[in-house]
Amino acid sequence: LSAIPSGPAYCEMCGTPTQIKIPEGDERERYVCGDPKCGHIHYQNPKVVVGAICTYNDRVLLCQRAIEPCVGKWGYPQGFLELGETTRQGAARETWEEAGVKFNPKETELLAIYNLAGMQIQTIYRAELETDDFDLAGHESSDVKFVAWDDIPWEELAFPTVAWGLEHARDMKDEAKPAVQERTKIMTMDGQWKVEEG
Repeated sequence: LSAIPSGPAYCEMCGTPTQIKIPEGDERERYVCGDPKCGHIHYQNPKVVVGAICTYNDRVLLCQRAIEPCVGKWGYPQGFLELGETTRQGAARETWEEAGVKFNPKETELLAIYNLAGMQIQTIYRAELETDDFDLAGHESSDVKFVAWDDIPWEELAFPTVAWGLEHARDMKDEAKPAVQERTKIMTMDGQWKVEEG
């Protein structure tokens, strides 16, 4: 296993090829500009994904993906957090973009946090909607619909984390304040994936 994820081949500041080394005062290998006059360190951090599991009258909002990865599969609205957003605001924006549904971000409740191999952190909220009306879905969704919990297409979900989130939301649907589910997916030294609670 590589100790460092793949990174930029060239410095984003000056265009010089990068080198992998441990910068002075650091303890990790980083991509560092090969020009000592520049010496820019390219820090790589996990991406933050935000999402919302939205319900109305005991039905859950699902979007069918129109883009890769997993085109044609189902999930709740989610995507990458943008600069300047809170996680709640990002979840609301993603829901509007993918499903044409609006809700007040301040009225959401944290439902789950998923840590994926140090590469991605997912923050998932639940939102009870005031209506099941929605505008046309954005370009990332080919279909949007509300389904009963028993009608979720479990075998056609886009990612394992989608199943985790929906299962937990279903288990918490009658709780005024949901317990926050925390899961971590890591790769072991022998190259196998392992899921841990917490």
